[in-house]
Amino acid sequence: MAGDSPSSLRERQKAQTRDLIVDGLVAAMATGLAEELTHDALARRVGVSRQTVYRHFADRESLMRALWERLNPRFVAQGLPTDEAALLATLRPAYEAFDRDADLITIAQSTPQGRALRNAVRDTRATAFRQATAAATEGLVEHDARLATAVIQLLHGGQAWMEMRQQWGLSGPEIAEACHWAIRTLLADLRARQGRPLAEGGG
Repeated sequence: MAGDSPSSLRERQKAQTRDLIVDGLVAAMATGLAEELTHDALARRVGVSRQTVYRHFADRESLMRALWERLNPRFVAQGLPTDEAALLATLRPAYEAFDRDADLITIAQSTPQGRALRNAVRDTRATAFRQATAAATEGLVEHDARLATAVIQLLHGGQAWMEMRQQWGLSGPEIAEACHWAIRTLLADLRARQGRPLAEGGG
């Protein structure tokens, strides 16, 4: 672009190269082949040197984090939930998005590279769901709060979608309806028990 300084041109070219590499990551993820998610394979796929890939992404974890950052807005437009309202409001958009990218999300949930992708952001996701369930789990011992939050996160993710889709033939909106009910029920129980242990039964 006329008038751009050399430094701004370099920055734009750098950003374009990074986007090209991440595009290659998404395409490789869609193949379901773990060997496609290496620095060398990506370099061949997008037509750059392996040094260029390493310059942008120093290790596999940084590759997986970049892939997550690219895919997450496609699946959860509002981002990770951090309160109960968002926890429920994001269900339908997320599961409808899963339906639109069914092959990709299935690969993300059932392959080694998919596990690597999820592991790269495990702490980020756990922190968000802890925050989203904090009010409902207040007063519970740490063990019980962890169990409750783990179940709610499971109902809000790709594993629940994949199982209900494959086992029961449900659509994204139907899965969202079921999980919305289940999460509402769990949150109501957690609030009603006012810190009583989960082992004591209903709130």
